[in-house]
Amino acid sequence: MFQIACETENILFEKRSKFITRIKSVTREDEAKSYIEEIRKFEKGATHNCYAYRIDHDNHIIERKSDDGEPGGTAGAPMLAVLAGENMINTLVVTTRYFGGIKLGSGGLVSIYKKGVTEILKKTQKIAFERLVELELSFDIKNTHKIDYNLSKNQIKVLKREFDNQNVRYKILCREEECELYIALTK
Repeated sequence: MFQIACETENILFEKRSKFITRIKSVTREDEAKSYIEEIRKFEKGATHNCYAYRIDHDNHIIERKSDDGEPGGTAGAPMLAVLAGENMINTLVVTTRYFGGIKLGSGGLVSIYKKGVTEILKKTQKIAFERLVELELSFDIKNTHKIDYNLSKNQIKVLKREFDNQNVRYKILCREEECELYIALTK
């Protein structure tokens, strides 16, 4: 399995319609849904915001797709098929369409939505998938800078930060073999 190393976007034009495909690394469904909503707000004038994603959850793959008003099976399913065919995981693709006035037909839509995902996967770097675990760290507030520096240096994703008087709690995503390192760092 593979995941993306960086986020990017790709733009295609087909019969005056504009298709903007974006790719993002996600590890939870709520994260995917939040990003889709961000795109909807950002692309207010768009006709459609179709998407597909595959997420690893407790050693099961969650797959979701949406045609967002395009004819059934012409957007989300082809996008998901490309992700599955490329063995991508923890990956979300959203294709925003600005309708150009010319209908593409079912075959044309399937083709352009697949092409958008195929091209963006060529554009982004794919890396081997590593299963990540959520880890909760608790430490004294005076060590925040040291912990933040170490997490940033190792590109560890912080999901949640909570501060109270003298204690800090972080929820992070890290590789299983790194867990002991971060537990030791906070002692």
